[in-house]
Amino acid sequence: MKTAARRQTRQRRLVYEAVAATDTHPTAEWVYNQVRRVMPRVSLGTVYRNLQLLVADGKLKAWSRSRTTRFDADVAVHDHFVCDACGLLLDVKQTPETLAAEKKLRARGHTIETRVLEFHGFCRDCRPGRNPNPRTEGDRR
Repeated sequence: MKTAARRQTRQRRLVYEAVAATDTHPTAEWVYNQVRRVMPRVSLGTVYRNLQLLVADGKLKAWSRSRTTRFDADVAVHDHFVCDACGLLLDVKQTPETLAAEKKLRARGHTIETRVLEFHGFCRDCRPGRNPNPRTEGDRR
């Protein structure tokens, strides 16, 4: 059964555009600050609600770790690199090769529907031996 498409509100459009305009995987608070520049009277609750609707509709992805949820307009399958010092989150294109672990799982009779990898470490600014360079969310690359 097909569900009816949601009405596109101005708030929802602005929320989506804020997330789509950056590759930094922003938080709801960051999106709220961006939307407020155009629509000063928007509430944080409205931004949260629209982010949830956009995720439910498959237009955004949510990435949650600890108590933080970040959003991504790139809904294609991809992996991530996470800096354990500053929280930088980068998209990593998924390679088409089958990993050795996948081959072993399949050999044991398991079916794999999707694969999501997370690489953890330190970005070039935070790696040991360098002075950490505090960055704002908008600077992360």
